[in-house]
Amino acid sequence: MSSEIYQDTLYGQLVPSGWDNDSVSELVLLVDGEEEFNIEIDESSKLLTNYIDRWITIQGVVTETDEDISIKVLGYTLEDEMQFGSDDAW
Repeated sequence: MSSEIYQDTLYGQLVPSGWDNDSVSELVLLVDGEEEFNIEIDESSKLLTNYIDRWITIQGVVTETDEDISIKVLGYTLEDEMQFGSDDAW
């Protein structure tokens, strides 16, 4: 079994991939509509469950094995935040 580990920045959509009763237990970053990166669960990545179906850029450590590709989140930026102008824009 070979594996490759590297740092990368990925842009995609967060989607749930596993459930524990009524809550999301696993997340995937869907890149280009087809490549899936399993998000490693830790305290910082648990916050990402608040952003399901959102577009996001994730900086992290990617681990590729023969079975799957996963990413340990080091940081992220939401890319679809709504931008509201000041009251002067009305």
